Amino acid sequence: MKDTWLETRIKVITYARKLQAERLVYSTAGNISCRIPGEPELLAVTPSGRQYDLLVPEDITIVNLDGEVIDGHLAPTSEVTMHTMISKNRPEIGGIVHTHGKAVMTMANLGWRLPPILTGLVEATGGDVVTTPYSQPETDQMYFYTEPALRDRGATFLEFHGCVSYGASLEKAFHTAAVVEGACEVYLAARQFGEVRELPQEQVDWIASYWRAQFPGAPEPLPAPAPLPGPKDMRL
Repeated sequence: MKDTWLETRIKVITYARKLQAERLVYSTAGNISCRIPGEPELLAVTPSGRQYDLLVPEDITIVNLDGEVIDGHLAPTSEVTMHTMISKNRPEIGGIVHTHGKAVMTMANLGWRLPPILTGLVEATGGDVVTTPYSQPETDQMYFYTEPALRDRGATFLEFHGCVSYGASLEKAFHTAAVVEGACEVYLAARQFGEVRELPQEQVDWIASYWRAQFPGAPEPLPAPAPLPGPKDMRL
């Protein structure tokens, strides 16, 4: 086994177990893909129907961007088409994470939009997170229906299903997935007390520029805007 294949397989297992540990998936739900360093036409993906805490490196399947198995003894995730089509059309993406956490599934069921309510959310996703129309699992609808929402955002809710997040690396994709789950929890809780406040658009644009800067060839982040005015008695 190539060293890069082994290292990437181990990384996929590490983050699959982190998904479980942080309750971003349950049982065998969800899936992960990671582009292999030096071989951008190959992905390491979680297998179909396997418990993450029992995985060993040989269980992680290597596929090409057409979804063909290159190495591995297990079938890849049943949603491999979504992973390969996103990766094929977005060469700057290094990792994709599909989650089934309680909060994101609640948003997906309700068909809601997660507004830019927290600085960390905007830095992780580039802004708000919308729900895309229902796409039949295990079909290319999961790519075509989500692609518009993912053009300038790092995550989207899949109606009646869950959430898909991506990043320049698997580490960043996982971070995005975890932040979105947490922000959904905050949003659902805050709605019980009335209108949920959003960041000013100027702040959203500035913070979002740091999200875009993670990708190869992206421009540098925007200059910081002037600080928002605050109460005079709080200034030193």
